[in-house]
Amino acid sequence: MNIEQKEKISSSNRKTEPHDFQIKLPQTGIVVRRTKSFYYVDVGEAEPRLCRIRGNLFKGNLHQNKIAVGDEVEIDLKVAEDAGWILRLLPRRTKLSRRSGIGFPEQILVSNADILLIVASLRDPPFREGLVDRFLVAASCGSLEPLLILSKADLSTDAEITPIKELYASLGCTVLVTSVPESKGLDSLRELLRGSISVLSGHSGVGKSSLIAALFPDWEIRIGQVSKKSGKGRHTTIMAEMFPLPQGGFIVDTPGIREFAPLVKQEELDKHFVEFIPFLGQCKFKGCSHRHEPQCIIKEAVTAEKITEQRYNSYCSLYDSL
Repeated sequence: MNIEQKEKISSSNRKTEPHDFQIKLPQTGIVVRRTKSFYYVDVGEAEPRLCRIRGNLFKGNLHQNKIAVGDEVEIDLKVAEDAGWILRLLPRRTKLSRRSGIGFPEQILVSNADILLIVASLRDPPFREGLVDRFLVAASCGSLEPLLILSKADLSTDAEITPIKELYASLGCTVLVTSVPESKGLDSLRELLRGSISVLSGHSGVGKSSLIAALFPDWEIRIGQVSKKSGKGRHTTIMAEMFPLPQGGFIVDTPGIREFAPLVKQEELDKHFVEFIPFLGQCKFKGCSHRHEPQCIIKEAVTAEKITEQRYNSYCSLYDSL
């Protein structure tokens, strides 16, 4: 028997463990909640998995936004460790972002959502068309479908609701009138949420958490109250958090926002006001800001009531703030 034959026999008699050569491949999941240091990732199990990020994940790209709720990530779950590791951020389909501080110009609030639910009350607190218009610009910039929810309808009259509903419906935005005490519009809203990833946004105190509590009472979401002193809503939701819906899909509850600046360049702002689009490129001066230049087709459209003065003023206010 030669040496080669002896090695074959020895190899065949050697016991092998079934897991000796098993390689645990990275998994993918969705970030459903985050704290300052940890991320909770849904990987299809009963509970989200706690994860950290590698210190070098964003190395060489200091201006890149860190991981947000809704992000799809690749993770490595170490059985022996108390938390897994996020290895890679997958490309984003959509995003809701706003202008942030110097050095980090963009703050992504939520990513990969389908619908932006803009909740606005007409009273308590009063309707803020400027903030609604800013959210519409953010939806356009981030490829989200906007849906305007006029909440607390029981505190308003039809005469107050109808002009606002008609204006935003004319812009191609779906508008839903709701009232939690009267259960108005809740069934329609529940159906619109089915199978989609939706983000609740709006001014503090407009009733976002109340809507969620009415739609899905088992979640026991804390409900904030409007401050009697300032009239502004107290911040109830501290950070964005994603919840699975019983009928399929997810909803993301976000903190109440008092000020919101979408991340958009001044020269591109007019493209995100849908009623401006048919007139763009027809002004006398190239790069017209539509504010002070002569022979501006947008200003002429406002005079001719083809564009409302309310929306034009929102455009000018937002333009000046950028």
